Amino acid sequence: MSKWASLKTLAARKAIHVAFVALLAVPFLVDVSAELYISLLVVASGFIYSIQVRQPAAWVEFRRNVFKTFEDLFNRLEQLIPIERPELRLQYQRALRQLEELIDMAERDYEKRHGYLGVLMGGVGFLAALTLFGRQHLLASIVSMAVYDTVSAVVGTAVGGRKIGRITVAGTLAGALANVVALMAAGYPPLAALAITALVVVADATSPEDNLTIPVAAAAGSYLSGLLPR
Repeated sequence: MSKWASLKTLAARKAIHVAFVALLAVPFLVDVSAELYISLLVVASGFIYSIQVRQPAAWVEFRRNVFKTFEDLFNRLEQLIPIERPELRLQYQRALRQLEELIDMAERDYEKRHGYLGVLMGGVGFLAALTLFGRQHLLASIVSMAVYDTVSAVVGTAVGGRKIGRITVAGTLAGALANVVALMAAGYPPLAALAITALVVVADATSPEDNLTIPVAAAAGSYLSGLLPR
């Protein structure tokens, strides 16, 4: 696969990754229990994962039915409210195809064979971070998953260069710098932002599933930075 194709695939995957992190940030935007909300997301992702692993044919059929339902809804809407612009139908169908292609492109080989383990582990990681360190430290997890994970992967794929284990030096440095800046913009003092990011980098470099460990490492860094003298 060419570097451009790899970047295009990675961009699709990270767009879905950021959307999932945005879902996890909902308790910061509306008045809802973070424990209840994230637990429900974990249950939902676990349910989907169990279907993918135990009943893969049912999952394929479910996905096909979801897109067919979208088309049926548009047809019914068109019957209720006649649309005089036929190009709208073509645009809608094109958008559905592009969404399906985006999902197909974002799926890694092991996800196609064994299910969305990363989504499930991300939910578990956030739930563990919330349980261990509390809601007040979850913001660091959200920022780090959205910023560090995305920037490090994109820059690492685009630039390449020396690798340490499964991570690249260029990607890690770019992700770390972006994460420190983002954490400071979110209100963390510089020393705290550095401490959080240092633990995030270690978690990324040493774990086979960073979606599980980065949220916990970031929350731990936020908690420990609160113990530092001010």
